Amino acid sequence: MKKSMLTICAVAVMLSACIKDFGGHVESVKKSKIAFKIGGLNHNVGDPNVGFPTEPIKNFIVQLTIIAYNTEDGAEITRQTQLSSSPTFGQITLDLPNGTYNFVAIGSNSEFGINQFYDADKDKPVYLHYADANFQYWQPTQFFLDKFYKTSDTFFTKKVGVTINNNQTVEMIMERIVGLLNVVVTDLPNYLVDLQNDYTAYKIDTQTAYNPMENDFGSAIRYSQNGPISFYIIRTHVPVGLRIRYGSTEKYIEVNVPKNKRITLTGQFATMTFTSSVE
Repeated sequence: MKKSMLTICAVAVMLSACIKDFGGHVESVKKSKIAFKIGGLNHNVGDPNVGFPTEPIKNFIVQLTIIAYNTEDGAEITRQTQLSSSPTFGQITLDLPNGTYNFVAIGSNSEFGINQFYDADKDKPVYLHYADANFQYWQPTQFFLDKFYKTSDTFFTKKVGVTINNNQTVEMIMERIVGLLNVVVTDLPNYLVDLQNDYTAYKIDTQTAYNPMENDFGSAIRYSQNGPISFYIIRTHVPVGLRIRYGSTEKYIEVNVPKNKRITLTGQFATMTFTSSVE
């Protein structure tokens, strides 16, 4: 009888351990290794974002971040960020429990944060649900309205509702989400152009730029004597403003710069007439 009771107790303990393990230990959850193949990158604004590059992706971007969100509730599950100084730049693998995910890939020639912009807080990650998530170019000031112009060539893509139940490679064809604005004044040897209101952040869910830049301390001023004047623009869904200045005289112009389009604004300062063309 005593031996039977001991046997029953041992079985009970084993069952209890199995139930506890099944009920929540991470170690009991089957995981899959998900690798990512990055495509769509190119050097020239206006080129189609197709295929996979034959040269290292560090030739196109300095930072790559991939994020996995739970499709059902939008929670961020994990993320990885790499900089081009890494010897394994572009080789990202995530270990994920089987489930359904939204995958987001962001690459840029400017370093950026996820859900934050103050670069002194890089070691304090911020996690938001998919509907609220964003990326923002890192800024040297913590004041929300005091932002510097940081826009550079930037790429983005996402895949929604991807079912994961085994090891696999997910192809991510990235799209350029910025346009390029060139400014040419034909009747002046020297002039300056002040970009007024490009944006500094981008919403992941809606894929729209937001957050107007204010009080940029002259960081978005270009001088013609330094060479051709160009700006990458992430505010592609609404016009940006420019102040073209010669001495104490200036001209304010608004111009649309669609994503992956090269816009050239050309004009004469004497007549204050400017036209834009798409290249």
